[in-house]
Amino acid sequence: MDEAMQFFWAMVDASQAALIGLNLVPVIVAALIIGLATGGRFYWLKAIAAVAVAIPVAAFWPKVYGMSPIWPDLTQIEAEIQVGVQFVLAWVIILAAGSLKLAAAHATTRRPAKA
Repeated sequence: MDEAMQFFWAMVDASQAALIGLNLVPVIVAALIIGLATGGRFYWLKAIAAVAVAIPVAAFWPKVYGMSPIWPDLTQIEAEIQVGVQFVLAWVIILAAGSLKLAAAHATTRRPAKA
């Protein structure tokens, strides 16, 4: 039982570290662009594309300030949690953007007047 509790607390610590170091700006921007620019199917593929765009942007972000790029180490549980959170967030944003786009398309269509 002691090992199970130790594993639980290690996972809690890893989750906290992952959420503290998470940069959501690139995935939000990429998901909004992809969600508003494309049609309304295969949301999970679009979320993968948004995360695939967001990870290099977040890695090269320190380059703007003259530092070296920071690539995520996918052997660490924190990086895996971050990618999972980014995927879920991208999926939700793309789904919401697609719904907004569909609602806006229905709102702008004209209905013929009844005679």
